[in-house]
Amino acid sequence: MSNKATVSIVLCTYNGEKYLREQLDSILKQSYPIHEIVIQDDNSADGTWDILEEYAIKNPLIRIYRNEGNHGVNPNFLSAIHRAEGDYIAISDQDDVWEVDKIANQMNCIGDKMLCSGHSRPFSNDGSFAYFDGRERNVNIFRMMFLGLPGHTLLCKQELIHLLPPIEHPVFKVTLYDAVLSIIAASYDSIVFCNQVLVNFRRHVEATTYNDYSRSLPSWKNAVHELKWCLLHYHEMRNKALPIYRGKLELMDGLPSEKHDFIEAREAMRMEMRGGFIAFLRLQYLLTRNYKKLFHTPGGGLMKLFRAMLYPIMQLYMYH
Repeated sequence: MSNKATVSIVLCTYNGEKYLREQLDSILKQSYPIHEIVIQDDNSADGTWDILEEYAIKNPLIRIYRNEGNHGVNPNFLSAIHRAEGDYIAISDQDDVWEVDKIANQMNCIGDKMLCSGHSRPFSNDGSFAYFDGRERNVNIFRMMFLGLPGHTLLCKQELIHLLPPIEHPVFKVTLYDAVLSIIAASYDSIVFCNQVLVNFRRHVEATTYNDYSRSLPSWKNAVHELKWCLLHYHEMRNKALPIYRGKLELMDGLPSEKHDFIEAREAMRMEMRGGFIAFLRLQYLLTRNYKKLFHTPGGGLMKLFRAMLYPIMQLYMYH
């Protein structure tokens, strides 16, 4: 990878004064030369904007913008991403701490792919739940259409940004921008996972996306708990999930990819939407046929095959 390739950092803030300085410092210490740092604040009510002005005065790489009113996560990030001018764009949250070689490692990994992710190591200073899963991620479209990559780990080419639908697209009403980026890139088999820790991901209860996912960790006990819960709440959770499936299917229907996995995955999403016993069986068939591509790690085994049969039910747990 040529060092001439330029990298823009896109960071969105909202009431982030508590941890913002630490993250900005970790970005400014990157070993790979940064072209620009685009920061967009969603009309914070604390001292966030004062901190951004302070850093922008000292660092000419930093360009800061402030929204009038609160726009929310998707509109804020999407508009900020489109301001970036670099050949590559790396997305940052306001409260993490980057490893000094984060960008350098991703630039070495990405090759001819459109999107690169890597390990995010959770940590907590307030007792929030934090668990590090060091397994290498599966980035096949069968996985990504259900569970995308976390935005704070992503580095992508401008080419991928140009494939994003407009903010008015239904998918942005039901899921976050990082899931959309993951689905689009995976549809073209264009994601690489950098098997290194890139980000120290701060877990704290004030974070917009915080949840205690201890009951979702891989274990027999948790699997049985999830299955029982989903059977008891199946109709309720399916009604909650259907708008999400609909938005993702509209996204996938608009992509001209001819990759075999994408075509099969899109058909599986259509079966999710259709409902009924025949569609359920058809969905089971598609998931079991592609079971090696469905779960957190690639590869197979009888247990994964069995889990793929149950996936149309058990996946509903993520929406609870």
